Formats: sequence, C-alpha cells, structure tokens
Amino acid sequence: MSAQAGSDAIAIVGMGCRYAGAASAAQFWDNLRAGRDRFTRGGPVPPGDGPRDIPAWGLIPDRNHYDAGLVGYTGETADRDPQHGMLYEALWAAAEDAGVRLSDIGPSTAVYAGVARTKHVERGTFESTVDKDATFAGPHFSYFHDLHAESIMVDASCATGLVVVHLACQSLRLGDCDYALAGGVAVMDTDGSYEYTPNGIYSSEGMCRPFDRASTGTVPGDGVGAVLLRRLDDALADGDPIHAVIRSTAVDNDGRQKAGFTIPGVEGKIRVVTKALAGAGLTGADLGYVEAHGVGIPMNDQIEATALTEALGSEGQPLAVGSVKASIGHTDTAAGLAALIKTAFAVEHGFLPATPNTGDPIDELTAGGNRFSIVPEGREWTPAGPRRAGVMSAGIGGTNAFAVLEQVPC
Repeated sequence: MSAQAGSDAIAIVGMGCRYAGAASAAQFWDNLRAGRDRFTRGGPVPPGDGPRDIPAWGLIPDRNHYDAGLVGYTGETADRDPQHGMLYEALWAAAEDAGVRLSDIGPSTAVYAGVARTKHVERGTFESTVDKDATFAGPHFSYFHDLHAESIMVDASCATGLVVVHLACQSLRLGDCDYALAGGVAVMDTDGSYEYTPNGIYSSEGMCRPFDRASTGTVPGDGVGAVLLRRLDDALADGDPIHAVIRSTAVDNDGRQKAGFTIPGVEGKIRVVTKALAGAGLTGADLGYVEAHGVGIPMNDQIEATALTEALGSEGQPLAVGSVKASIGHTDTAAGLAALIKTAFAVEHGFLPATPNTGDPIDELTAGGNRFSIVPEGREWTPAGPRRAGVMSAGIGGTNAFAVLEQVPC
C-alpha cells in the first residue's frame, strides 16, 4: 500500500452473508472458487419465444428463516418481515467474523443498511409496523444491541448495497464512529421462477451471462450481505483480521445524460470511476480486476463496458472484468454487497473466480484493447504489485457507486 493512503483507508474486518447455495461467507467463497452458478432450477425451460415462466432463481438456503434469539427478537410473529431478521443475522455474523462482541463496541458503532421493499406496508401504529417497514430495520438492530452511533436506512435501488458501504466509510473518515456495519437484504416472494417477457430484463434461458454475446437478460436471486468496517490505522493497531482495504469510494448520478430514466448512462459511470480512482491516488492502470455491476441485460452491459474501458484506459496491467450475478443472480438491494464481499475475498486470497456460462466477450469490452478480458474460468491472481480491484454498482434512477479495494499492507 502506498503511504498516501494514510488514515483515509478503511479496513473490512468482518463479513457475513447468505446468497444462492451459501449459508455463510466462507461457503459463498467456496462456491465462487468452484466456478459454477448456484441457481435453483425447477425443470427445463419451456420452449417458445413468447411470455412464459422460467423455473430458475438464486434461492438462498433456509430462505425466510433466521435465529430470532441470536439477533435480538423474543419469539416469532407472523407479521414480521423475515428480511429484517436475515439482515440482523448477517450483521451479527460480520461482527463475529471480526472477532468482536457488539456489546463491547456498541458506544462507537454505526449502522447503514437497506431492505428491499417487497410489499406495501400500511402505515399504522409503531408496534404494527416496526417489524415489517424497512424504515425501522437499522434502528431496531441498534436498539437490540445498544449501538450508539448513527443508524440510517438507505434506498438507492440496485445500488443500495455499495452506497451503504460508501456512507459507512464516510462516517468513519469523519470520526463520527469507530466501527460501521453496512448491510443489505432482498428476499422476494417467489415459487422459484420468474416471468419472462420478450424485450424485458429477464433471461429467456434461466442463465445470466454478463458481458457475453449470448446473454439474453438477468436472473433474479435472493441475498443478504453485511460487512464490518474500521479505519485501517485502528484495525492494524489492534491486530484485527482484515480481508481487504477500501482505498476510496464514490457515488454520483447520471442526471439526464442518458436515453431515459431507467436506462444507464455512460458519462455518469465514467465520472464515478474517475472520482474513486482520484480519491485513492491511483489510475485505471493500477487495477487488475473489476467486479462490474454486470446484470446480463445486453444494453446495460454494453453501456457499462463502454464506460469502464473509457474510464480505466488501455494502458496498464491486464484487467479482468467479472460479475457475481452470473453465479447467484441479481440480488437487488443486496447486490452491491455480494460484489464487494466477492472482491474482498479475491483480493485477500489472490484468486479470480469464474464468471460462469461466459466465454465470448461483447464488442464494447474488447474495444478497450487487449488489456480487458472476462473470466470464463477461475484463475490465480498474482500481479507484480499489490492486488487492486474496483467494484461497480448501479441503480435504476441513475445512481452509480464505485469502490477501490487493495490487499492488506505487508
């Protein structure tokens, strides 16, 4: 790590998650290293070109279930949104992974989180809504565990997972807290299938192929992820376990520089990457991997690839571009955390997991020159210098987020 990172650098000291086929962060990484997608497929894809139900989904183990007593609840209730409990379990797991007790760090711990709004919640008394309205999820966890720093809920659509990390990093840098939990959850009501319609966002074949010519769309998935963050100087001084270092984060919006409200923009993505790199004191040439938003929707991937190749440039070490959505599906509010956790593990272990079911990169990616490639098969990652990576996330409405990660300094 360069000396200029200084006190602005943030350490990822704990991680917890549940994604398709994985009940823990360790199992999530094992699945990624194995290189296979973890979609649950309920049968063959129905033939035809018109609307039809596709029996595929990134289902998490024991969806809708959690250890109520562990996270602070006393008993079950039919009115509770189980997403709250699953989020709390992931936040707890992140603290446990870091080797700390929430009761010991409560006075200086903040919470930033997002919960997918899967159904309409009627306004009523606090008692009737606290366990099912996303507004109260973070503050309720802070109440359970006596956490005294800010506790704020965020909704930035599909970018939420990385935006909460950005805000948590800012709070740490400002000195508003000494520990920050960032988490997101999205578990939809489903029978394990989704409705495909021509010209829609979903895949016609039950596979997600980011940045591949054969891609037909995305596949939805469940997910919950959380990280515990500290200032790097503090983490090093205390001998904390550190998965990876966040050198810089940035968030912006496309504004009107795009074809429509729901369509991504190129310029906004270029700006957010450029801003994050500048904050880290790096250039695009310093990155060896980018975990892209990569939803598998052809137009979206073409726009993102155009922005990434422009912002990162053709000079520098070989740069691989991947997307966890090919492995677990698009997990909405939890997507940015899946990307961050995957990348933190890759930086930590020096291994780039495959983006399964890909092999033929789109023109917009290859136009960036020989430097850019996709990752059809997992491989060791051994650059000449420190392992550095970028993480991109984006949400409907134009929010873009980018984080720069680096391996722990020796």
